[in-house]
This record gives sequence, C-alpha cells and structure tokens, in this order.
Amino acid sequence: MRSKQALSCFIFSLAPVLGLCGNLFSPLAMPSFDERKAKLGEMIFKDTKFSAQSRSCESCHNFYLNDSGASVQDGQVPTILNSYFIDRYLGEENFAGFNARIGASVFDERELGAREDEILRIINENLAYKEAFYKIYGKANVENFIDALAEFLKSKTAINSKFDRFLRGESALNEREYSGYVIFVRLCSVCHNGVNLGTNSFAKLRPSGGQNSAEKMQEQKRRLTPDGYELHRVPSLRNITKTAPYINGEQDLRTAMKRVAKELLKYDLSEAEADDLMSFLATLEGQIPRSKADER
Repeated sequence: MRSKQALSCFIFSLAPVLGLCGNLFSPLAMPSFDERKAKLGEMIFKDTKFSAQSRSCESCHNFYLNDSGASVQDGQVPTILNSYFIDRYLGEENFAGFNARIGASVFDERELGAREDEILRIINENLAYKEAFYKIYGKANVENFIDALAEFLKSKTAINSKFDRFLRGESALNEREYSGYVIFVRLCSVCHNGVNLGTNSFAKLRPSGGQNSAEKMQEQKRRLTPDGYELHRVPSLRNITKTAPYINGEQDLRTAMKRVAKELLKYDLSEAEADDLMSFLATLEGQIPRSKADER
C-alpha cells in the first residue's frame, strides 16, 4: 500500500514539471483597481440607505465579524472573496461582465433592492457621497455607483496563499499537504480547478427539500435540469477554511468535505485521507492586502 502511495506521489510530483497541471490550476494575482474608487465602494457596500429593505451588501456578505465575505447564518450566501474571478453565475441571465453581475444584485429585490432614482437622490443629498463622486468620477450616476462597488470587490482578493507560491515554484508543500494535493487532484479537480479552484462550472446535485415559499419553488424550478437535478455553481475553495458555513449550513469543514465525497463521489474518505486533504485545503488561505505595498 505504501509503495502504491509513494508511486502515486512520485507521478503527481512530475505533473507540474511536465506541465500536466498547467490547465488545472493557476496562481491568483491581484487585479488592478483604483484605491479611491474602492474606498468609495466600501462606503456603499456598508450603507443600508440604498436598500428598500434597509440592508446593506455587508448584511449578507459578512465582513463585519471576520474576513469571510460569506453568510454567517445558513450558508446560502456565498463568499465574495475573489469574486472578480468568478466565471459562472446561476440564473437565467448571461451577464456581460463583472459590473453587470453587480448591477443585477443591486436592483434585485431579493438582494439589495435599490432603485435608480433613490440611488441618485441619496448621493445628491449626502455631501460626502456627492463630493466623492464628483471628485473621483466627475459625475454621479448608476454606472459609477456600480463601478465603485466593483473596485471595492476587486480589492477583496486573497492572494499569496502557500498553494499560489507552490504553483509559482517559490515554495514547497510539506509531506501531508502534498499527499492531500495528490488526493485532491484525483478526486476533486474535475470540478474544482482554474484560478479560483471552482466557480467556472456547474454541478448537478440531488434536489434538496424544504421549499417554504412559492418564490423559492420558482427559483428551484429555474435551476432544475431536464433529468430532475438541481444545478449548482461549483464553489471556490480558496480560503475555504475561513468561509464557513458550508453545504447546507454545515459549520465544520471536515464534516462537509467527507459528506461531499460520499454523496457526490460515492467515496468514503479515510481519516488519514481527510487529514491530508485538510492540510492541503489550509494551503489555499490567501491574504487580503491592506495596502498596495502588501501586494508584493
């Protein structure tokens, strides 16, 4: 058994050298963003005045308790860390780009629920907002409102994880981390790949029960495949150790991981395999730069 594991590790150790994983994973780089616009976007992100429901973006995408950017309640709201690199979105819309997706959330009644006339009224009646928009953009309009949010979200990119440094050839994984990497490539990389280790494809899952409203039933109907499965975007695994809750509100990553392996892959992880995978997942913890100097 040990010889097979050693052979497996040896084969996968050659993969980066031979370029065999080149299309699977890429190191994450900080996107270019305007710090002044990002600071304005942060003000908007935290402000409840723009919402008809008196809530802010941060009410659901948590940054007030920790840096997860995810729901702190039921796990239904995903993290927005590294959201600039999301390639696929749920729903019927095909968004033209990052700003278009943000705009959809701004005006969706289930999310921020803002109105264009109210956005402009609030900006023009608030001296701080009015001065900031005219100083940075030259004018205040909805396009610039959304752009400021986009610049803020770009700044919420967690870079320089140990895995990124490994991919760039700057750091080595220890034995347990590398063993977890081998298991990950074998079991998980079909779905969790690319620069975000997810968010670039969809997966079919068995329908979950418990519809409690006509609206939720309609939403689920929209996400059902012809063969009766629910369509879910594959989540990013970057900073996964910091972005609980997980599937169905599970708070414990190890439990969630073993459940996904069993239910989706029909594979029972051993305790040793779970230990190694947890070690590997910890290498995906990046840091959000506090300043431009921290990006290096």
